Amino acid sequence: MRQKVVVIGHGYTVRLGIIRSLAAIDCEIIVIVMTPFGRLRRFLHFEIGVPVDCNSKYVSKYYYCSSANKENLINLLLEKCTDAKQKVVLIPDSDFSALVIDINQERLKEHFLFPHINHTPGAVERWMKKAAQKQLAVEVGMNVANGQIVSVKNKSYTIPENLNYPCFTKPLATVGGGKQFLKRCNHETDLRRVLDAVSNYRDLDMLVEDYKTINSEYAVLGFSDGENVVVPGIIEFVANSQSHFGIARQGQIKPVDGFEGIIDQFKEFVRRIGFCGLFDIDFYESGGVLYFGELNLRFGGSGYAVTKMGVNLPAMMVKCLCGESYTEMPQYVTGTATYTNERMCIDDWCYNYITEEECLQMISNADIQFVYDEKDPAPQKALERQMKLLRIKRKLKKWMK
Repeated sequence: MRQKVVVIGHGYTVRLGIIRSLAAIDCEIIVIVMTPFGRLRRFLHFEIGVPVDCNSKYVSKYYYCSSANKENLINLLLEKCTDAKQKVVLIPDSDFSALVIDINQERLKEHFLFPHINHTPGAVERWMKKAAQKQLAVEVGMNVANGQIVSVKNKSYTIPENLNYPCFTKPLATVGGGKQFLKRCNHETDLRRVLDAVSNYRDLDMLVEDYKTINSEYAVLGFSDGENVVVPGIIEFVANSQSHFGIARQGQIKPVDGFEGIIDQFKEFVRRIGFCGLFDIDFYESGGVLYFGELNLRFGGSGYAVTKMGVNLPAMMVKCLCGESYTEMPQYVTGTATYTNERMCIDDWCYNYITEEECLQMISNADIQFVYDEKDPAPQKALERQMKLLRIKRKLKKWMK
């Protein structure tokens, strides 16, 4: 009997990477598309037809779910995705879906297998908070930027007197924090401007860190079974998306050579948390020093590059959760390759950060593409149709001006 897996997330490139990774071990795959848009708004945003990833021949069913409604996701899972003959594996690829699964473990555990920390509801949510992550990072020997927490509550806040400028603001909580508040502040006036904007948004705890000039940005993706931690290689960001903060448009994946020390610290970091599942850790180099950035308890946006280099992390997790051995699978990247995230390129083109020619050249020049696959061509065709619609949208905008 084929193992049934539900992939849950917001972006089609990440979901598609997980789908194709699981197809390698012949899973039956259901997709839940988390979206902030209803049918009419999807049409107005030119999101017409089946989502790009759901065109894949490996997808048996797909459903839409509101990305703002936790109860809708749980009801959808319980009503549409259970199987009387087996426990179904859940793979969240977004912070929101990971959080919803974590806090609803008691309702889900009869029918599903999923990432967890000692099967304790709320434990994943706790480790989504940046303050807890930074404290543990220091304990295992990693460098972190100095920072303090500023609480914005009832449209009021107090700025500590001993902050250093320039500083960088970021929401303390991963879920619902609002990426629009990730800002460099050169002086107190800038900081107050950001905190005032936060106060008009919602009550929120903000982490205010010393600003670091970043020379290079990196990520590691891995899998942990709760005790043993696999980190196959290093991803170095070559160019970040200009329309999506903190997501690489282009990158390079390579072996861990030269990073062994910090890799050991990352493994100890995840081991101490006790997490069982897929994870993504961001870090950066500033002034010749490597700094811990943040931990995401889910598959990262560049994760399919790891699969394409021969290390199938999603398959490891499915095997582990189902009680099968994964240790015979390849666990290390041995070569170097460049990759391009097509969605980030297209969105940057759509918002006029790059030209269409630059967009298409970046995609064609990469060793690894996230959507194109000669064995599974339908998503690529869907993406090409989407680009045609986006060209029409751009012409309409110009005409209306």
